[in-house]
Amino acid sequence: MRHRTPDYGPEGLWIFGYGSLMWEPGFAHARAEPALVAGWHRRMSMVATKSYGWPGRPGLAAGLHPGGTVDGVAFLIPAAQVADVIEVLSRREWAYLTAEVTARLRGGARVRALTYVAHPTNGRFRMTQDSRDFLRRLHHGRGRKGHTADYVVESAAALDAHGVKQSDLHELRGRLGDFRRGGLTR
Repeated sequence: MRHRTPDYGPEGLWIFGYGSLMWEPGFAHARAEPALVAGWHRRMSMVATKSYGWPGRPGLAAGLHPGGTVDGVAFLIPAAQVADVIEVLSRREWAYLTAEVTARLRGGARVRALTYVAHPTNGRFRMTQDSRDFLRRLHHGRGRKGHTADYVVESAAALDAHGVKQSDLHELRGRLGDFRRGGLTR
């Protein structure tokens, strides 16, 4: 499924990433800046059965859900590259819906950005999760790109690299430490 390309100005298109896009965008960009989006929150809600899990050992990936705020990274895509980047992201983020959000950059500027949000009816997102199932997927999910725990650690590290030192991902990363040292994710 190809996602619709939103309107964008001569500067290009901003993309807001809040999970693996922060540390593995997969596209060239002119700028990458820490950003905050209000009206959405990140939750490890997507059941991953390829990248960070497989059918016999499903994991999790992040999805955006209504309400709250979320820290992430805003990437500026030059206008000449927007169509190619949308094509790449449409293949990668096929399970998500697109949404336009207002992202506040670190310096205070507000930009319109495209992001990918949890799709409430496609069956890959768990809008609610029992805590045992969540912990099982979090600690034992493993796919071609690695463990679900690695996804959390890399996502928190990407925020660290952009100067964001406190978030839901940092809290979750802290909770993983004991499990990772104990070898439960390997």
